[in-house]
Amino acid sequence: MDVVLCDELVQEILQRLPPSSAPSVSLVSKRWLSLLRSSTSSLSLRIPPNIVTATDATAGTGNSPSLSSILAHYPFLTNLTVISTREDADALLLSIAAAACSPRLAILRFLPASPLSPSALLSSAAAFPSLTSLRIASLLPLSFCWLSSLPSLRSFSLVRSRPKRLPGCRREPPLQEAEEPPPPPADEDEDDDGDQSTLVTLPLENLSLSGICAADRGLSWLWRRCAGLRWLQLRACEGTGDGPSSPAFPSCLPGLLGLELRTCRAIADRVLLHAAERCRALTSLLLYDGGSRDALRHFIHRRGAALRTLDLRLPLDLHNDHLFAIAADDHRGGTVALNGAGHQLAALRLHSCCLVTGDGLRSLAWSPAGAAIEELALVNCDVVEREPGLLTFLSQSMQRLQRLDLSHNETLADKEHCGQQLEVVDITRCPGIVGDAIEILVMNACRLSQLMVEESKVTEATLIWLSRKAIKIG
Repeated sequence: MDVVLCDELVQEILQRLPPSSAPSVSLVSKRWLSLLRSSTSSLSLRIPPNIVTATDATAGTGNSPSLSSILAHYPFLTNLTVISTREDADALLLSIAAAACSPRLAILRFLPASPLSPSALLSSAAAFPSLTSLRIASLLPLSFCWLSSLPSLRSFSLVRSRPKRLPGCRREPPLQEAEEPPPPPADEDEDDDGDQSTLVTLPLENLSLSGICAADRGLSWLWRRCAGLRWLQLRACEGTGDGPSSPAFPSCLPGLLGLELRTCRAIADRVLLHAAERCRALTSLLLYDGGSRDALRHFIHRRGAALRTLDLRLPLDLHNDHLFAIAADDHRGGTVALNGAGHQLAALRLHSCCLVTGDGLRSLAWSPAGAAIEELALVNCDVVEREPGLLTFLSQSMQRLQRLDLSHNETLADKEHCGQQLEVVDITRCPGIVGDAIEILVMNACRLSQLMVEESKVTEATLIWLSRKAIKIG
């Protein structure tokens, strides 16, 4: 058969096989191994310290394969992930840029132990004309001018691995201490562009930054050129760079559709207040472990009516008054939902929000906002256990509710019905819910298509019902 089938037909077959079959296919013959490699479009490489790069003086010698020789087997790669502990990250990047697959690469994840330099990124940029998504682990110095040389880049992620507090990394002062932005630093020549109307906007639509400090330099250049951003994620950031108030930061907010703040307590209030005034198109907010009670309430009053997704993990900062604000009239502070049709909220996710009570959730369920909710998550929120009957009330009141996540509720009992209209239910990590209750849930559910629960709790009788109703587990 190996002789009968032409290369094109073998490649067509290989492309239809699941990725898990690749190791077996590679053992059939050298020809099949070569064809498998040449038809591979996605690859993940863990680079050992002794691999040879294009800049090594010993390239082409010794027993260690070179990175260039490895990539030469995969000329049609479009998605490449590189993980390495080598200290010369620049050399690895230049080797990738020199490979035959570089013009085709659309996605590059580059996670070396040592930082990349802006000069290496700039010199290699021309080799990646098709690159749309880039993720790097470290950049030193923190300069972003090279992004202008990647014309197709739509998504950029910088995940800075660093200690809890870098030297020179300080928390921003409270909001009342820095209402007036300080003048730009005298040595900020990277932002000396004269007329700001002449700035060329980067094609970036998605931006994720981790570990940014208030004192980090170079961010203003980036913020001023990100007017086209649609999604912004800040993770473990103690600042937005270039000084305590970072006057350039709000430049990236007007077009945002999604904003995520993960463990950014030092800047959460400032970002929320800016977003309340600037983010007129925002439909999704994720806020984990940060933000004061007042700042969140102000944001909800200004922008809450237009949100479709609200995802909060605020154990000590979320109160009933925030839920009351969500449930309030559409006309809040003069702001109306974008299309004038009232509340848009489709997904509300609450994680570890221990100060929320049944009063706040019932108020929400009664409101137009609650009536529109299709997905509700109460993860590690013991309010459903503290107030018997609440879960039944919510599932009956929220007529459009389809997805319910009650995972990680250790004291959640099995005495309440989850609602017959539900399609997806997650009750993993709920020790109080046992096998009999799961069987009753499956028997009574009319629309359930997926149930997430530990397999050890699924009895044989439940399996029969799952099969009869075509309900998936997990």
